[in-house]
Amino acid sequence: MKKINIAVLMGGMSSEHEVSLSTGENVIEYLDKEKYNIIPIIINKKGDWLVRGKPAYGWSAAGRKKTIDEALKGVDVVFNALHGEYGEDGRIQGFLDCFGVPYTGSGVLASALGMDKIKSYELFRLHGLNVPKGVILKKKNKFVNMFSKKLVVKPSCLGSSVGISIVSDKKNLKKAIDKAFERCDVVIVEEYIDGLEVTCGIIDNIRGQKHFALPVTEIIPPDGHFFEYEIKYDGSTQEITPARISKELTKKIQEQSIEAHRLLDCEGYSRVDFILKDNKKPYILEVNTLPGLTSESLLPKAAKEAGIEFSKLLDIIIKNAHGAFV
Repeated sequence: MKKINIAVLMGGMSSEHEVSLSTGENVIEYLDKEKYNIIPIIINKKGDWLVRGKPAYGWSAAGRKKTIDEALKGVDVVFNALHGEYGEDGRIQGFLDCFGVPYTGSGVLASALGMDKIKSYELFRLHGLNVPKGVILKKKNKFVNMFSKKLVVKPSCLGSSVGISIVSDKKNLKKAIDKAFERCDVVIVEEYIDGLEVTCGIIDNIRGQKHFALPVTEIIPPDGHFFEYEIKYDGSTQEITPARISKELTKKIQEQSIEAHRLLDCEGYSRVDFILKDNKKPYILEVNTLPGLTSESLLPKAAKEAGIEFSKLLDIIIKNAHGAFV
């Protein structure tokens, strides 16, 4: 059987550069070497494309700078291991579409919508899904506190909880807004919902289902923290799969995750994050169109709970690659 040439694209110019490298390295380690010729491509923080070779002693740490068409020459499928801006927001997807190279994950529109919390929230609300109440701020706007309790302040266009703050008093509100504006030109200030955090992964085209919902995972951050960027990858958060919730609530979360995946027109796989108000009413927080695939990531752990080992999960993601086999 002829091997498939897989370029693993990682790094990037986003605030999630290092996490993307971890995802990429993990993908490379677990890809079936009998099925795939692996071409690691690192995009550095300046935007250069560096292609790594494979000497006898293992993958070289450094890479040779190449033009993009040189880097993609002979590539059958790009495994998109990028996260955050430029890699998860539709821009690299449009770029690869122009080169006619299939890639894993969602296409341009779903990626852009998934990264834009304002547009995705509007779409979810229109279709009857619960999202937190909030207001949209641009830099010229003056914010008037319309809520009496805690607030969540976050950039509208980033993932992995980058730039998010939880504010419980007015004196810290401006600081939180300024912090979010450092990351994005549009900021959301929304109500804080107290409740259990859960997440549910979706994988396409397995077990006879177009969209298959994985077991729901319960997320328990360390005391005094929410599920923020710094603790997502350091192993300090307790994750319980399946979540300790009723079968009825589990089914509702899985159904809403599939609905969110479908509404954004996601492809291949995604992960949907929720907060359960009073531990029983789901509110969608975010759809991750390129969930992390590091050793600490939630989607591979949930897939394993469903009987899907990591190498098999990678095979499924590649088979579902956008633009492949059509």
